[in-house]
This record gives sequence, structure tokens and C-alpha cells, in this order.
Amino acid sequence: MAEYDLTSPLLSPRPSDQPQTVLTVDEDSEPSDQSPSNHQPPLQTHNDEKTTLTSSNPYAFLGSDAHSVPAPTTVDPFRNGTPFISGVYEAVKIVLCLPIMLLRLVLFGACLAVGYIATRIALEGWKDKQNPMPKWRCRIMWVTRICARFILFSFGYQWIRRKGKPAPREIAPIVVSNHVSYIEPIFYFYELFPTIVASESHDSMPFVGTIIRAMQ
Repeated sequence: MAEYDLTSPLLSPRPSDQPQTVLTVDEDSEPSDQSPSNHQPPLQTHNDEKTTLTSSNPYAFLGSDAHSVPAPTTVDPFRNGTPFISGVYEAVKIVLCLPIMLLRLVLFGACLAVGYIATRIALEGWKDKQNPMPKWRCRIMWVTRICARFILFSFGYQWIRRKGKPAPREIAPIVVSNHVSYIEPIFYFYELFPTIVASESHDSMPFVGTIIRAMQ
């Protein structure tokens, strides 16, 4: 048996695997005034069975019109269109939005602190992690749920539109949702208060790990 190295092919190429036709499209050619159905692109045949195609429409030999791809219209939310302060409008907008930003930061910090304290009270003295928490501990977590909604408000989610109504837990006890950002866990914590499926390493995260333990 012949020995092969990493650079040698395992199978030798067969003559039938070689390309028989090569199409070359000249993009710099002038468009023709004739319709694609009546226009016959010039074909040049060589002895080695290679064919050269020169046409402004690469689909003309199929009897099809030229295809155009529209420009993308999606706005990139991560691109800053005004990286520098230019004009009076931008300066006034910054001055007016700066107090709002500070108020949102204060609201976020206050809600995080209150929710953390309420969660610590609900977990105080609870060591049995194999069984659900008592109802009185779960009622304390309502304070954390309200704080989660105010945290979303501080992020800019003043109103969240809901379509439909979730089924009762007796009918559909499992919720499967896409997780594409940090917003979904906060919203579902406020809306449904579920028992989430998460990695054990999340338990060591500051603030968030305490809330995850309370969600069992």
C-alpha cells in the first residue's frame, strides 16, 4: 500500500472531473440596446473545449433579464451618525438629556438596592434548596419583581405591548423563549416569576446570583 502524507490527495483526479466549460464575464462591456431575448452573446470556442462569454448580463444565455440587488435599507443601531457635537441642536439635546440620564441611573441603582435587600430577606434562614420556598418568602419577592419593572423603565422601556395571554401553569408549565439580550430575563422575571434554567456559575455573580437563588 502506498504511503501518503498530509499534502498528497487521497484519490487521484479523473479526467471527467476536469472543468469542460469556463465562462468569463466582462463587466466593463457596454450594455446592448437589443433585448436579452434577441441578443446572442458572442461565444468563442477553442480547441481545449473552453468557452468565453462576454456580456453585460451574465444571465442572457438563459434568456433572462439582468438582475439588480437593492441597496440595504436596515439602519445600523450601533453606528453613531454624530460622533462629534456639531451645531446648537446637538448641544441643547445633550444639556436636556443629561438630567434624564442621571435620573435613570439613580432609579436603576435604587431599584437594584431595594430588590437585593428584599431578596436577601426572602432567603434569610432558607437552607432547603431541594423543595420550593414557602409562600411567605415568595410574597416578599414581589418587591423584587416590581423593582425589576422599574429597572426596565430606567432602561427606556416605558411601556411593553403584550399580544395574547400566557396559558396557566397547569396547562403549560414550561416557557421556551429566545435569549438575545439582557432584557428577556428581567421581563420574564417580572411577568411570570419562573424557575429559570441557568448555569451553576451564575450563582456566584454579585446581586444577580442572589436573585437567581431566590428564583430557585
